[in-house]
Amino acid sequence: MQQEQQVNILDVITEMRSVQHQSKRFMERLTEDAPLSPNHVMLLMDLKLSGSMRITEISERFSVTAGAATSMCDKLEEQQLVYRIRHKVDRRVVQVALTAEGEKVVDDIFAALPQEKLQAMLDVFKQIHSLMATIID
Repeated sequence: MQQEQQVNILDVITEMRSVQHQSKRFMERLTEDAPLSPNHVMLLMDLKLSGSMRITEISERFSVTAGAATSMCDKLEEQQLVYRIRHKVDRRVVQVALTAEGEKVVDDIFAALPQEKLQAMLDVFKQIHSLMATIID
């Protein structure tokens, strides 16, 4: 492999790690006043986007067992941030959705950010998404 290509590979890996680290720090900062872990807050955000998710979808999303996903939901349910919906035909299928209080928690997390910062973040995320789509496709 050419030396220039090797340097580019190392640079890409370094930048990917840096973006991941900064993203983690951002989530920690967003959730520092919340009584929830960053993963719990991410789950609340995912539920806000999707409306509801099955436990199996949650376990896949967070790369955890169904039991661990159930535990995440148990904690959120105890705090009345989510509720469970059992499938009428197959009672083993459980959907999880946000309560009004869960919606408020997500909204409050982002309400702490000035509108200009939210817009700047949105612009950057859209650019990253667009660039990644051109690379992957």
